[in-house]
Amino acid sequence: MEKPCGPLDMITDLPNNIIESILIRLPISDVVGTSVLSRKWRKMLERQGQLGKYELVKVVYRLLLLHKGPLVKFSIEVDELDNCPDIDNWINFLSNHEIQEFTLSRAMTDPYKLPSHLFTFQHLRHLKLRHCVLRPSDGFKGFNKLISLKLEEVIMDAKTIEWLVSSCPLLEQLIVTSYTAYGSIEIRAPNLIVFSLTSEFASISFKNTLFLEEVPVSLRHLNKYLRHTSSNLVKFVHSLPAVKKLYLEGYFLEYLSLGTIPKKLPIHFKNLEVLHKDAKDFSNLDEVLCALSLITSSSKLEELTIVAYAGDIAKDAIVEYFETQNLSHYSLKSLRMVTIEQISNFEPELEFIKFILANSPQLQEMKVIQSEVIVDEDELSMWRKLLRFRRASPRAEIVMVE
Repeated sequence: MEKPCGPLDMITDLPNNIIESILIRLPISDVVGTSVLSRKWRKMLERQGQLGKYELVKVVYRLLLLHKGPLVKFSIEVDELDNCPDIDNWINFLSNHEIQEFTLSRAMTDPYKLPSHLFTFQHLRHLKLRHCVLRPSDGFKGFNKLISLKLEEVIMDAKTIEWLVSSCPLLEQLIVTSYTAYGSIEIRAPNLIVFSLTSEFASISFKNTLFLEEVPVSLRHLNKYLRHTSSNLVKFVHSLPAVKKLYLEGYFLEYLSLGTIPKKLPIHFKNLEVLHKDAKDFSNLDEVLCALSLITSSSKLEELTIVAYAGDIAKDAIVEYFETQNLSHYSLKSLRMVTIEQISNFEPELEFIKFILANSPQLQEMKVIQSEVIVDEDELSMWRKLLRFRRASPRAEIVMVE
């Protein structure tokens, strides 16, 4: 088909040097508008924004000074932006407006300490910060209208997180990603719906989080020398009565397995529908028991994903548990979709799969993704075993993926 011709195509096909010349001469408001002309113009506009920190600073100043009407959103995400008093000036300028959405994302250079003016944004509803230092000023009463808070590599301690969250009564979404090693973290947020944490911490607990539905937690490192006299699993389940989606990543499943693991949890996940477990160690009996407790205590569980990991501990105790315990009375009556990744013909993994197949009457599909390191002989042996396992569901299909 012949390419259509017209004024827009003539503009699109202009040489790069002419486009650059036009962009330099346009008012800033028109420069931003050129991004809708074509992909080529958008790329040139991005290139203009990469001319250096000082050019960027001038553009931001011009945008702020020339803007007319209400100013409710400010977002700047530029890795080249170093520490400079200009950011302080922008935040100071914005404090005279009813900012509802503020984003500041910088490269991992020297952390930028946020000025006290930020904590005067009383109309703020969405706040996103990256590579900053967060220390609320004296007299700060909280963000009363904030509903979304995203903090990536923001320097702060656990007490600051706790205090900030508890000072935002309408907060619905909290996402924290950090390499900082926290101590104990307690989350109090009556309207929180989504909580995501990727970090290192000694313990975590939830209070007054009755509406929390989605919880991804990734523990970067586990201090195995800390004493846990009570069950981390029981405390965790008890604090999340409304959770629907649970993602346990890193060392978090091992953290939950510390302390006493009851055969039957005193309280169930009555609403849990999706459970994802990353790096589940099938050579660790405590982790296996913890996983079984979670699964069998979730009557509405529909989707289960497990990324397997075979550690160095002896497997005999786990195999013996599955062979000697009567697990046939469990009914995973809502489970329909199961994905198990990185399977390597490790006997505890196969025993776990056997348990799932034998106790899931509504199962539709079990997807088994084999490990990259499995050898051909083990692969063939594994598939033969899987296909012989009894299935409680006549519709259950085993999908094998190399």
